[in-house]
Amino acid sequence: MTSNSKITVVLVGGGTIAPLHAKYLTSSPNCELVAIIDPFPPGERLAKTLNVPHYKSVGDLLAQSGTQPQPDAYIVCVPSHLHVPVASEILRQAKPKAILVEKPMATDSASASTLLKEARDAGVALLVGHHRRFHPAVASARKVIEAGRIGRVTAVSAMWTSKKSDDYFQLPGAGWRSKRSAGGGPVWTNMVHDIDALHYLTGSRVEQIWATRARRERTLPADVDAADAVEEGAAVMARYADGTVATFLVCDNTPSPFGWEAAAGDFADYAAASVPVDSYRILGTRGTLSVPDNVLWNYDEALKDGKPANTIGWNVALTREPIAVTDDIAFQQQTEHLARVVRGQEAPRCSGADGLAAVQVCEAILQALAAGDGVPVTLPPPV
Repeated sequence: MTSNSKITVVLVGGGTIAPLHAKYLTSSPNCELVAIIDPFPPGERLAKTLNVPHYKSVGDLLAQSGTQPQPDAYIVCVPSHLHVPVASEILRQAKPKAILVEKPMATDSASASTLLKEARDAGVALLVGHHRRFHPAVASARKVIEAGRIGRVTAVSAMWTSKKSDDYFQLPGAGWRSKRSAGGGPVWTNMVHDIDALHYLTGSRVEQIWATRARRERTLPADVDAADAVEEGAAVMARYADGTVATFLVCDNTPSPFGWEAAAGDFADYAAASVPVDSYRILGTRGTLSVPDNVLWNYDEALKDGKPANTIGWNVALTREPIAVTDDIAFQQQTEHLARVVRGQEAPRCSGADGLAAVQVCEAILQALAAGDGVPVTLPPPV
């Protein structure tokens, strides 16, 4: 493969997120979608729509390709509890340069750790689909933080609150959404994105968790055991390794614009807030930045006016500064990044180790919720 040729990519799975990946693969100047693997009808239908080959397994694809060059990369977008077994199967049977696994990387840290080791042993770049790292609002916010404009990050206040409709849980094939063991619930499905984005923005990782459960309002499906039922919400406190403290409110059964999808308006399937709102507030020693509306508050104007720094505080008006954000599309940026990783031009922006870290935080939250005793859960050290 020359540096100017397209990398070849196989999409594994044809469900909810697969058409989005397919859209940006087919519009990419650097990637070519060469096949879809899925033993179920959605994948076959998607392949037919896109006029690309369809296979029921990795083995079928490899058997048909014969002496043809193997695909450069695979994108795994099957249900969450299948991420590790499917990615492991690819590592055992194929020889890709990279695998991108949708988030969460796994539904338990033990299997995520195993997959990370397998990829390292095989010399395959492992990326995790926390595409929010590529969102222009996050990219701009990170630049502001790295430039020192809010000083040293001290605290974070974050929310993911929204109302999932009843049919979200009742559609055909949606049974996993009510089961924690299958990766359902707002912690595994939604908050995991925020955990990773805040790891990325703060430059540190959560090391300790406290959590308490929100009241349940929905009636559980008859086939879901109460012990395996997903949470509706939780209040979470966290301490990061660098001393940053955070609070996080998560709930998927309350009408609210204060969640990423509504605040950012970056998913056509979810209604955007009618006015700019935030879902993260990142507070530092010099100022505060809200995201994704990307508004910076600080005392820079007062300092420019010559006021002595030691006299400036709550007695002085803060300056509000909107931060410019590009119109880049996060999924498209993630797709082009995959090509650069395959070519050896970049390291994964969200690596397997990053994905594991987010899984460990989710696991700690659910452990704290199950215990219900208010005792902190300490996370294992980074790998």
